[in-house]
Amino acid sequence: MAPQAPGTSASRASPPDRPGSLPGTTAVLAAGGSAPGSRAALLTRAPAAAQWLGAGAAVLVAVVLAAALVRDGDALARLEEAASAERAAPAASTLRRPVVPRPSDAVPADELAAATAGGVLPLEALAVRYPKDPAIFRALMLRHALPPPYHAAALAAAKRLLELDRGAASDDDVKRVLSSAAGGPPEAASAALELMASSMGSHGADLLYELSVGTSALKERAARRFAEAAVLERATPALRIAHELRVATSCKARQALLERAAADGDRRAIDVLTPLTSGKSKGCGFLGMSRCAAPCASIAKEIKAAIQAIEARTGPSPGAADAPASR
Repeated sequence: MAPQAPGTSASRASPPDRPGSLPGTTAVLAAGGSAPGSRAALLTRAPAAAQWLGAGAAVLVAVVLAAALVRDGDALARLEEAASAERAAPAASTLRRPVVPRPSDAVPADELAAATAGGVLPLEALAVRYPKDPAIFRALMLRHALPPPYHAAALAAAKRLLELDRGAASDDDVKRVLSSAAGGPPEAASAALELMASSMGSHGADLLYELSVGTSALKERAARRFAEAAVLERATPALRIAHELRVATSCKARQALLERAAADGDRRAIDVLTPLTSGKSKGCGFLGMSRCAAPCASIAKEIKAAIQAIEARTGPSPGAADAPASR
């Protein structure tokens, strides 16, 4: 075998060292550098600066790994907190907005819809099965009020509805049915006035007042029911002052009420006060050809100030209230 040049066998037996590695480490590992003795020999042969460099690199790697572990731990803790908050949010929301269970004696919505489409008989059958559900009696009231209206039956359903649900007194449909019945036969009119006076609170007082200042044949009867102490006690401050202004017998008596009118009045008070500040174009003097003075001309300025105060609170008055039509 041909003799080899010194120092060339190691280079042929192993590939060149990787860039950045210590000189000769590849040759040592290729020659069995995994053994403990070989590693010790490598360390003893490496320069001191290289050993310090290796130790520093190891410490740096350890610091980076520790920081990563801490960072991951913090991130994990934040994720856990967020998940816990998400799990707790629905429970807190439920506590803030409790769902009121449907009462056991209420008719199912689909049954009520089917009965309403079927007419009076199915609704009356439901009323027997669910005697405490106001929705059935409201549907019955509206069905009986259809033309031609069966006032007695509609009023009976309205009475039961008001017994079960006092809030129904503010229902526009209830007010319409009762006002219509008040213009019906005498028996229906009496029953309607009785419901207004006894079962509708301040809303009943409002209805009676509107009837009493209207033009229907029921005007006097409505005025008598409205004047009852129990009805006036349930009237709102706005209705009371309108009534007192209307029944006052002199401008001086009305003058004493203007401060309350400015504080509590509504368009009904304006309806009473406005005619007191303007006279007629004729009807007075010789042969009635002269202009008539305002009924309360002496306090017209005060009355107008009260009207302006009411409108500042409630908005401009649309004019006199429409009186219920005579039936």
